[in-house]
Amino acid sequence: MSVTLKAIAEKAKVSISTVSRVVNNDPTKPASQETIDRIWEIVREMGYIPNQHARNLIKGNDSQEEKITKKTIGCLYTSTLDTNNDPFFSYIGLGVQEELKRQGYVMAYALSIYGMDFSEIYNYVLANPVEGVVVLGRFDQATLEFLKKHYTNIIYAGVNSVNGGFDEVICDGYKGAKAALGHLKDLGHKDIGFVGYAPEDRESKLIINEHRYKAYVDFLDEQGWHLTKNNIVHTSLKSTEAYENMMAYLKGQTKETLPTAFYCANDVTAIGAMKAIKEHGLKIPEDISIVGLDDIEMASFVSPALTTVHIKKEELGRTAVKILVDKIESNRTYPYRVDLPFELVVRQSTKSRR
Repeated sequence: MSVTLKAIAEKAKVSISTVSRVVNNDPTKPASQETIDRIWEIVREMGYIPNQHARNLIKGNDSQEEKITKKTIGCLYTSTLDTNNDPFFSYIGLGVQEELKRQGYVMAYALSIYGMDFSEIYNYVLANPVEGVVVLGRFDQATLEFLKKHYTNIIYAGVNSVNGGFDEVICDGYKGAKAALGHLKDLGHKDIGFVGYAPEDRESKLIINEHRYKAYVDFLDEQGWHLTKNNIVHTSLKSTEAYENMMAYLKGQTKETLPTAFYCANDVTAIGAMKAIKEHGLKIPEDISIVGLDDIEMASFVSPALTTVHIKKEELGRTAVKILVDKIESNRTYPYRVDLPFELVVRQSTKSRR
């Protein structure tokens, strides 16, 4: 059974005309970003494919070729399903939207392709041509090949360099992790654990190395410290799973058998780990120091406030759009790479061991 605009409207609890304006990128009566995101989420769930060719015919364009609507950009999230509630990617996405508006461009879609079948993505890309795409999140080799085949102008924004042969703007997660670990060393910590992705967790297909874990391994090696698997808490980068995995890790442990500090691969992981540590009866930072990476808004509101590395999230999005627009408008054929600075933000979750 084919999916209709009416069915989408009923599920989204909006009018059919609102759905039509959103899927047809009609700017005359713009909907709120929340409504737009909700409609596109339902569009993806129900498998509705807007027909760009039919849209051209309605507008009186009788060309047999699909036309790219000028000044439109797509945004693809490749490693998260919930683009609105992910505190890291949502801020990059906000920067993307702000800069698109300044540059006179329109975001045609913000689509999570995480876990999607390539046939679905292919149909969507064909039905919704854009001049360029911003890619947010880690991805595998198959996704890389798909992107390069179906998009002419691509830029990646994130914390790990992808070296995909196209533009990228990063705020180096490897160097940021080294800064966080250096802070713990300066405080006198020598027995430092890691919470996050490690090689055993990664799919072998991932083309982006987990630089934050590599930074941890390299840092220990540089200090002449032994890498102890017992100090590694394997988890995805989500607070609930970090909490559950840290709780499992802490079972049977005492303060004496635990590392004196943990470096967490991102802030949401750190927040989940902190909750588990406190529920285990340990104090932060008196018993265990915690440091994260990203500096999401919640990092300054948890108790104790989280020491972390500030990543310029919105600036990643803004800079990505500037570089992408430059490529589109100049027909530049070689890739740019921009490396934004980071900053260590020291709060109350870390303490000297001296």
